[in-house]
Formats: sequence, structure tokens, C-alpha cells
Amino acid sequence: MNNDEAKFILRAYRSDGRDATDPQLAEALAQARRDPELARWLAEQTALDTAISNKLQTVPVPADLKISILAGRKIMPLPVTPWWRIRVHPAATVATLAVTFGLIGYLTMHEPPGPKADLVSFTRDITDYLGKGYGVLPRQAHLATTQVNYFGAQSYRMNYRSTSLEDIRHWLRENGGHSEFAVPSNLQKPLSFGCAIMEWRGHRVTLLAFQTGRSLPQDKVHLVIINYDALPDAPNRSQPRVAEGEDWTTAAWTEGPLTYLLMAPGDREAMGKYF
Repeated sequence: MNNDEAKFILRAYRSDGRDATDPQLAEALAQARRDPELARWLAEQTALDTAISNKLQTVPVPADLKISILAGRKIMPLPVTPWWRIRVHPAATVATLAVTFGLIGYLTMHEPPGPKADLVSFTRDITDYLGKGYGVLPRQAHLATTQVNYFGAQSYRMNYRSTSLEDIRHWLRENGGHSEFAVPSNLQKPLSFGCAIMEWRGHRVTLLAFQTGRSLPQDKVHLVIINYDALPDAPNRSQPRVAEGEDWTTAAWTEGPLTYLLMAPGDREAMGKYF
């Protein structure tokens, strides 16, 4: 069990010890005892849960609440005249229809455009998604946003894990992912690999995770793959376009029909060691 899996399980842990005998929780707790970073995360989660629970317990519940609800005022429906018995002047009918169709036409012509499906929005959405996997965004160590974007409704997960890049390619080939991808030279032999297949604005996305060291999230690097024609402003050359953001440093490039987005904690210099 790694820290990502342990965090997922420990989010359901109750601090009063009632869950300590559960085999999965016991394994996750053992992982927290071995890893200081995971232990700090669990302590923060437990303190937050305890504070919320204590606050809820201070809210008084009236002893006669149930009786008050049952004795409350009843809402009785008013008699309604059937629509076919209502007399409407023909001129009023014509005017109502004209206003209705005019309003429909106006709204159709002035419908606000949807969010742009470009590299900027793609980078923002995938950054938010990856941040939820750790609960924090790594460089500045602040809480990940809870805003629901195109990946926001999904929980961070890897569909398949292996220590072999060829195993990852085979799994992606069998499950409809991007299997014919090119990996930067210095990301060929990490400790382990993970992969996932997702959808973004109707486009297939392949996510690769590289565990390059023992520390999380500092040693976790992600490579996101999407078809080149899915992004109108995708880079059209293989030379990486590096951007240093608040939370991650990214490198974007295109090879053949695929556009790649490499995302890693650290600055521009740290990103350079992967190429």
C-alpha cells in the first residue's frame, strides 16, 4: 500500500478507534506510523474531523421538535380551474406566442459561449485534478480547490500500476488509451508506473504517473497525453514549452499526432532534469 491508497482509505477513519480492527484501515494506519508525512496528514484530518464533530454537538435539539413538526401548519392545495375552461381573448393569445418565440430566438442568438477548450484550460483542470490526489498542491502546500471543473467530479486514481513501462503500454493498448507514446529519456526507469484513462470535454486523455523517489508528492511526476487536434493552441513542435506556475512547472510539446504535458513539483531547473 502506498501513501495515495492509504489517504483514500483513511479519509473514512473515525478517530474514536471504532474502525481500528478493519483490515484495510489497520494497514493504512500502519503505513501512517511508518511515514512521518502521512502521519502529519492524518493528524490534520483527524483534528479537523474532531473540531467539526464537537461543533455539531453544541447545537441544541429542542425536546419537542418532532411534535412541533407534526403539529405545524398544513399546506392545502387551492382549487385550480382546468386550462380548457379559461376564456382567453384571441389577441392576447397571439401576443403571448409572439413574445415567447421572440424570447426563444433572442436567447438562442445570444447564448454565452462555453469555456474554451485550449491548452490553458486543460492545464488548469488537470492541475486541479492532480492536486486533489494529495489534498494539497505541492510547491506552496496550500489546499487544493474544491471547484468542480472537467476533472473535478472524478477522484484521483490510477487504473493500473506496474514497475514495467511495457506492461503499462500493453494495458493502455487493451483498454483504449494512448499506448504509442514517447517518454522523456530521463523518465524511462522510475521506481514504479501508474496509468489512467479519462475524458476531458469529450476528448480521451491518458495519464501516466512516475514515482521517481521515496518522497511524496515531491517525487511524483505526471505525463498527460491528449490528441494534438483536441487543443487549438497546442505546441506544434517537439521542443518543450516550459511554464513555471504557482503550484507546478509544466512542459508541453507535440510529437506526431499526440500532445504531451509533463507536470512536476519544482522550478524550471528541476523540470530540465527529465529531458
